Amino acid sequence: MQIIFQDPYASLNPRMRIGDAVGHPLEIHNLAKGVEKRKRVLEMLDKVGLTPPEQFVDLYPHQLSGGQRQRAAMARSIILRPEFIVADEPVSMIDVSLRTTLIDLMLDLRKELGLTYLFITHDLAVAKYISDRIAIMYLGKIVEMSDREDLFSNPLHPYTQALLSSIPVPNPERKRKTIELKGEVPSAINVPPGCRFHPRCPQAFDKCPIEEPAIRYVGKNHTVACHLYN
Repeated sequence: MQIIFQDPYASLNPRMRIGDAVGHPLEIHNLAKGVEKRKRVLEMLDKVGLTPPEQFVDLYPHQLSGGQRQRAAMARSIILRPEFIVADEPVSMIDVSLRTTLIDLMLDLRKELGLTYLFITHDLAVAKYISDRIAIMYLGKIVEMSDREDLFSNPLHPYTQALLSSIPVPNPERKRKTIELKGEVPSAINVPPGCRFHPRCPQAFDKCPIEEPAIRYVGKNHTVACHLYN
C-alpha cells in the first residue's frame, strides 16, 4: 500500500533531488541501490510522463511545476509496485487545465499495473470520472455507498441528493433545482446525536435526532444510512 498526498508542494522534500525522492523507497526496503536504483527511477519518471526522465532526475522540486511535482509523487508511490494506493485529493491543488491529464494518467496506471485506488475528493464530477464505486461521507461517517451509475441516477440519502444538485450543468439553457441545506456543518468534535445530518436535513423527522440510522442494503451493492429507508 502507498499514498499520494494532496499537496505536491509539501509532500516532496525540497532538499532532495527528484530522482532521490522517487528512489528513496527502494533503499528503505533494500530493493535497489546505485545504478539499479537510478535505472528504476528513470523508468518510473518516464511512466508518469516526466520525459525525457534524464532531464528531471537531478532537478529539485522548486524547479518543477505543480503538475510535474505531482507526477513525481505518483512515481514515488508506484515504484514499489503496490496493489493499493490511497489518493488524497491528488488533483485539488493542480491547475484546472491539468487535472484531466493527471486523472487520465492515474487511470492508465491503474490498468497497466493492476492498481486499486481509494480516491478521496470533494469533487463529485472527478469521482464520477475515475471511480467504479462511490461512498458519500458526512462528518466522518459513510451515509451512502453504491456503484457509480446507480449513485448518480438514484441518490437516496438527502445529503447525497443535495451534493448532486449543486453540480453545475454545462448548458446555459438548463437549470438544475438546487437543494439548499440549512445551517452550518456542525463541529466534528461535537457530533449531533442521532443522525448527524439531521440538523441540516430537509427531510428530518422525530426519529432522526434520537437514533443513529444503521447502514442498510436498499438494492444490489447500494447501501444507505437513513431512517427514511429503515
